[in-house]
Amino acid sequence: MSAAVEGLLKALQNTVASHLLYPPEHPRIQDALERVLGLLREATARGSAVSIFAVDERLIHQGTPLSGVEGAQRGLFRTLKAAGFDRLTLRRGVSRAELLAFVAALAEAGRRSDGEAKDFVRPSRNIRLSALQGLDEKSLDPGFLGEEIDTLQDVWTDILERHDLNLDAIEGIVVALAKTVEENLGAMIPMAALKSHDRYTATHITNVSLLAMALAEAIELPEPLVRDVGIAALLHDVGKLEVPPEILNKPDRLGPGELERMKRHPEDGARLLLATPAVPELAVIVAYEHHVRFDGGGYPSLPRGWRQSLASAITQVADIYDALRTDRPYRTGLDRDTIMAMMTADAGAHFEPALLAAFFEVVVPRAAAA
Repeated sequence: MSAAVEGLLKALQNTVASHLLYPPEHPRIQDALERVLGLLREATARGSAVSIFAVDERLIHQGTPLSGVEGAQRGLFRTLKAAGFDRLTLRRGVSRAELLAFVAALAEAGRRSDGEAKDFVRPSRNIRLSALQGLDEKSLDPGFLGEEIDTLQDVWTDILERHDLNLDAIEGIVVALAKTVEENLGAMIPMAALKSHDRYTATHITNVSLLAMALAEAIELPEPLVRDVGIAALLHDVGKLEVPPEILNKPDRLGPGELERMKRHPEDGARLLLATPAVPELAVIVAYEHHVRFDGGGYPSLPRGWRQSLASAITQVADIYDALRTDRPYRTGLDRDTIMAMMTADAGAHFEPALLAAFFEVVVPRAAAA
């Protein structure tokens, strides 16, 4: 995939350069546009969009620095940076007219001073532009996703007490989270704020689902699978409803017996979901596997050769990151650099390395702490 994206960026940069020399109707421009559109179709064959962002003099795609794209870095992305943008997202469905307008704007902005560039470059329906920095996190709405968090608490209670899944309610939450990811594609993703200890679990799970969907989007999973990952993430920890509160909320280290009881929650959750009609199969799998390590360790103990599903691995990364960053009664939340160092040290053992790299390169820079 990186080779296709590198080819796409080179072709786009060449098209902008050609636009400086030839009028839009010239065959060279028309051929260049067709080449870019063809490469974009190739690059989006397994996903809905291609996103590239510039950071520390590098161009990053899916957590991996691109090579051989110095021309695009010095040209295309320098112009975008002057216009106030760090990230370019090209969605499947870009039309020839839309692409030509974008190329013309970049060419004109390239002729101007940096201070004038922002007056020419604008996002469009299928060409998204955004900045990775600049959001005042203190200004986030403290009620963001509050209704969804309340709904999730009710959904979990129904599963525990009546083995009934309000699928419409879960779908509604996922739609809200998907809209958040979609509207902030390439930009900062607002996170739900923890307003009280009693709402910790539902708030945490809502943020885990949001981060999991953003990671699924970042690695270009198909849109229906991004939705399924969101649902599974919302239900993955439901087994903790059966853990006694004095264990679940204990501020000190758990004793051996308490730890064993806590470690049963993946099996409890999978059992609860299996007994609940209409629960998607992927949600059962993720509930059971979300504490299984990349190297096969973790819990519950699984047969040799069992490999954790991609959805479980995505949820696990999001779960642990959000748990570490959040204030708890017994400790203060950790800063991003500390969390990244801790989790990266476990790459290849606890976490799938490429997935973890994509999370910290693409998702975490966009996740606005609430």
